[in-house]
Amino acid sequence: MMRQTAHALGRRAAAASKVAAAGLAESALVGSAARAPMHARGIASKVIAAEFVAPSASRFLAGAAAFGGLFAASATMATAVNLVDVETLPQAKAAVPKVRRLTRRSRRHLAPMYPHQNISPTPISPARLAPQEKLPFSKVTLYQYDVCPFCNKVKAYLDYRGIPYDIVEVNPLTKSEIKFSKEYRKVPIVTVDDEQLNDSAHIIATLDERLGKIAPPGFIGGKAMTEKEEKWAKWVDAWFVHVITPNIYRTWAEAFKSFDYITERGKFGWVERQSVRLSGAVSMYLISQNVLKKRHGIEDERLELYKALEDWMENGVGGAAFCGGDKPNVADISVFGVLRAVKTFETFEDALANVKSVEGWYRRMEKEVGEATRTDGIAN
Repeated sequence: MMRQTAHALGRRAAAASKVAAAGLAESALVGSAARAPMHARGIASKVIAAEFVAPSASRFLAGAAAFGGLFAASATMATAVNLVDVETLPQAKAAVPKVRRLTRRSRRHLAPMYPHQNISPTPISPARLAPQEKLPFSKVTLYQYDVCPFCNKVKAYLDYRGIPYDIVEVNPLTKSEIKFSKEYRKVPIVTVDDEQLNDSAHIIATLDERLGKIAPPGFIGGKAMTEKEEKWAKWVDAWFVHVITPNIYRTWAEAFKSFDYITERGKFGWVERQSVRLSGAVSMYLISQNVLKKRHGIEDERLELYKALEDWMENGVGGAAFCGGDKPNVADISVFGVLRAVKTFETFEDALANVKSVEGWYRRMEKEVGEATRTDGIAN
C-alpha cells in the first residue's frame, strides 16, 4: 500500500514538473522584468492545480513541489532578464534611473554578507589596494549572482583597480537583498557610499570617470575611451555574454555545476539552496537550449564561442599584449571578467584548448588584475 502511494505521489510530482517546465519556457519569453513576478505566480498556480488535488497526507509534498515550481520560475526569470542588459531594453532604460541616492531607510538593508558562514577570509595584500585616502568614496558594495557574467565584469574592474568591496549574494527567489531598489530589480547593483549605480557598463564607466584623476601604477588612466575600446566593450554585452551563456548550460552536468555556488554562498536556508540548485539547473538548461540559442541564432554553442574568441584575439587584441596596448583597457577587463566567471567549467577548458592564442592573453590579464579585493576574502 505504501509503495503504491509513493508511486502515485511520484506520478503527480512528475506531472507538476512538466507543467512547471512548460511554464518556464513561456516565462522566458515574457520579455519584461515588470511582468515576470506575475508570470511566475501564474506558473505556481498551474503547478498546484496540475495533478495536485492530493489527500491530506500528501499536502506537504504538494506544497513543496509548488514552492519548487515558483522558485524555478523566479530563478529562471532572474537569470534570463540579466542576460539581456539594459542597453537592449530601451523601455527599461528610459524608465529606470542608473544612479540614485539611497535613503536612510534603504541603507538599513545594506547588510554585510556571509555572517552565518564559517569562512576564514584570506587577508588582502595592502599592496593590492588603492590608497584609501585617495579614493573619492569610502565604501563599495556589489549586489550579485556569483556566476552572472555582468557581475563578473564589475568584479574584474574593482579587482584591477584595487578597490575593496563588500559582496552581497542576492536570493534569486525573493531578491530581498535588493528590496531597497524599488525600480531596478536586476543585478549587478553597486552602492558607492549612499549612491546606487545600476547596469554593469554604467557602473564601470562611472567609477572609471571618478578615478580618472587618480593614477597610481596599474590604473587604467583618465583618458577618454578610444573608439576601439568602446567598440569591443559594447561587443562583450551585445554578443560575447550571450555566446558564453548557452555554453555554461550546454549539458545537464554543466548546468548543475553552474549552480553549485548556491549551496556554498548566500544567506539562504538549506531548502532554498537545494531547491534553486535543482530547479535552477533544470530550468536554465531548458531555457538555454530552447530559447536563448534560438533568440541569438546559435546552432553550435562551442563553435560560436571559439569564433568569438578568435575574433577578439585577432581584431580586438591584435598583435599587442592587450586590446589597450601595453596595458589592459575596459574591453580587456570585461572579456576577462566574463571568462573568469567560467574558469572552473568545461567551457573554459575547451576554449583554451581550441583557441590557443587566448591563454597567453588570459594569463597576462590574471597577472594585471591580481587577486580579488573583495572584503570577504573569497577568490573570484
